Amino acid sequence: MRLPRRFQFSDGCLSCTLRREGDFCDLPHSLLAELHGMGHLTLYPPGCLLMAEGQMPRGVSIICSGRVKLSVEAKDGKTVILKVAGERQVLGLSAVVSGQPSPIAATTIELCQIKFVDRASFLHLLEQNAGAALTCARLVSQEIGSTFRDVHDLLLARSSTEKLARLLLSWAAKEPHDLEVRVATNFTHEEIAQMIGSSRETVTRLLSDLKRKELIRLEGSTLVISNRVALQAIAS
Repeated sequence: MRLPRRFQFSDGCLSCTLRREGDFCDLPHSLLAELHGMGHLTLYPPGCLLMAEGQMPRGVSIICSGRVKLSVEAKDGKTVILKVAGERQVLGLSAVVSGQPSPIAATTIELCQIKFVDRASFLHLLEQNAGAALTCARLVSQEIGSTFRDVHDLLLARSSTEKLARLLLSWAAKEPHDLEVRVATNFTHEEIAQMIGSSRETVTRLLSDLKRKELIRLEGSTLVISNRVALQAIAS
């Protein structure tokens, strides 16, 4: 498989250069060595289903690199994208710990490297190690808090315009507050519509309106926010 030029690759937990504080990558060396020996690392192309809605996950999947969309299917058959999960996030964590079916589906949206650990091995790690169990509890708590904030923002937004503005700003949240903010994105209008609970036609019209008002512009797959202050005014 040909790798994108900027793709970050991990060759295992012990020597991984992608590690960061606050997740399973930050375990003490002895526990990290045990995690390293579990499961397997796999490269997945875009569009691969990692976890199915309503089914028991076989284990947890740690996103070493790449992005995964988390979605549910509404009663009318439409897909709603709840969130885009990024690097080092753990998929299937709450379902594996609770023994319940996954309430969401997880699908890769670009080339991803995934560290998979089967359910039995992962639960054994938690049962035998208080440090790993505490990390798991912290990540589940963060997941609940993030979900609450997402629902809170969705309920506060009174229109599709507000929801779209909030979504675009969320993509730029970690970028410097410069005059112009550039964010790499490869989402289709249909996928953006699934994220804000709207239609593709509405998203196309709203993006055109924002471009006409010179609040944003598109340069290939790069979104340029030309006026973050004005976009924040719409979002609030």
